[in-house]
Amino acid sequence: MIYVMEDPMKQPKTKGGFLQVIQRIIMWRLPVSAKYFYFPSYSGWFFAALFVIISLVYNFQEILFKPPQSIHQWRQCDCLSITLNYYQDNNPFFEPSIHFLGRDGSGKTASDFPLIYWTVAQLWKVFGHHEFIYRLFVLVFYFAGLLALFKMCEQVLKDSTLALTGALLLFASPTLAYYSNNFLMDIPAFSAALIGLWFFYRFSQNRRNIHFLLFLLFFALGGLLKISSLIGFFAIIGLFLLELFNIRILPDRKIFFSPLKQAVGFFIVLAVQFLWYSYASSYSAEHNPGVFLLGILPVWDLNKSQICVVVEYIIDHMKWNYFARETQAIIVLFWLVVVAHYKKANRLFLLLMLILTLGLLAFATIFFQPLKDHDYYTINLFILIPVTWISFVLLIKKHYSGLYAGFLFRALLVALLLFNVNFTRARIKGRYSAKAWQNQNYIENTRHFVTIGPYLDSIGIRKDDKVISISDPSTNISLYLMNRKGWTELGVGRNPDVIKRTIGQGARYVFVYDEEVYDHEHLSFLFTNKIGEHGNIEIYSISDGGNSIKDDQQ
Repeated sequence: MIYVMEDPMKQPKTKGGFLQVIQRIIMWRLPVSAKYFYFPSYSGWFFAALFVIISLVYNFQEILFKPPQSIHQWRQCDCLSITLNYYQDNNPFFEPSIHFLGRDGSGKTASDFPLIYWTVAQLWKVFGHHEFIYRLFVLVFYFAGLLALFKMCEQVLKDSTLALTGALLLFASPTLAYYSNNFLMDIPAFSAALIGLWFFYRFSQNRRNIHFLLFLLFFALGGLLKISSLIGFFAIIGLFLLELFNIRILPDRKIFFSPLKQAVGFFIVLAVQFLWYSYASSYSAEHNPGVFLLGILPVWDLNKSQICVVVEYIIDHMKWNYFARETQAIIVLFWLVVVAHYKKANRLFLLLMLILTLGLLAFATIFFQPLKDHDYYTINLFILIPVTWISFVLLIKKHYSGLYAGFLFRALLVALLLFNVNFTRARIKGRYSAKAWQNQNYIENTRHFVTIGPYLDSIGIRKDDKVISISDPSTNISLYLMNRKGWTELGVGRNPDVIKRTIGQGARYVFVYDEEVYDHEHLSFLFTNKIGEHGNIEIYSISDGGNSIKDDQQ
């Protein structure tokens, strides 16, 4: 069918002429056939091209080659530290460790399933230790996740152009874009969940066991990388339970045609998660407990004033980090429209949307405390966005076909995407700016550790020498950047007794980049033998002091 443009200004004037003009503008249809909006045989190339273009807009071609810095540099260096230890120490797969040696001096600890850390380490063994390989690996993983989402949207809507808009909207969030070119496991976990959702949709349509198995596989992987990615998996279990109680989801048949076998599949995925996180918890407890969070931080552990503080921070994140505020309002509007028209909405995506909403609220309750400072905790909650978007567009397509075929509807969705890409571009630029607070710690304190390696070699500090980075409040930032193992302020707390214990465990040098530490007289024994200086970093030998301390302890 050919959509013919009509000029609203040439229509006869009537009593309601102005309203008719507005209506005709809204309903103005593109003068092309609807089939031109659906081109699945080559739409993937369009998606890849747009993904690359947006990446260039975000300056990823430069960011790829940056050391870990900016927001959550701490967690970035934790991930890189595990990877580097796999690379240079050939750690067994199930024995990850970090530069921060911790209580027992081994550095052994675990949280996320180390598949990606180990894989990147193998790539480093082939191509060398280059952080851009890690960044690129995560970015390609995210591309695969968004491509799966795009293909699902395209198959559901039978519309490639709107599918492109909906899928790429998840590349236009400051949080998602920033971590898509980074080192944390949240984006790979989210990507695996998107791929798993795509295979579940295919299974719901063709009932092929292979697609159900792939759905289980990718959600299992996502949960191992980050447990929060299972929010979509639990939503699908919710659909399974609804069908067990004879609540219809598809109009003509059930999705889960062999409930006993499929229940076993669900159980296996959950059992795998239990086994890994139980192992990670016991492994960390045996060696260095408390380095990574392996529990919950719920809202009910806070008092009223503490809750208010967290809420204030969440509101600030919503202003700047998740989407532009206007976009968040539009997404909420989409959600409300679908709920208000629930009888007309696609039942599968409506139920997924509602169950995911409950999952989001449950997650926000049991992990409420980290939402204050950790924007990446919300990454896996973004799965609600495409499900809401698909539900809304399906509703418009089926029951408001004039609006759906109209130029204005499509133009507004494209404008929404472009607006958010520009918003995110500015936010990414700010996060890496040398003048912004987000990158202040790197610029002022830790950037000289990136280049300190050759200098340490020149003054005789070997790769296997243990150190204390007394100014560093993190676990691994300075230790990873200079590739020396030891302890930080987090581990010693500027406590002389703890410091003496680490010296007994082999610490031989102290690194200082914050002069405030010199005000602590009880630490003066560390600063009697200065042996070097690099940028803002001062280096002291404590080998002699270590011997004296051991003598005193004996």
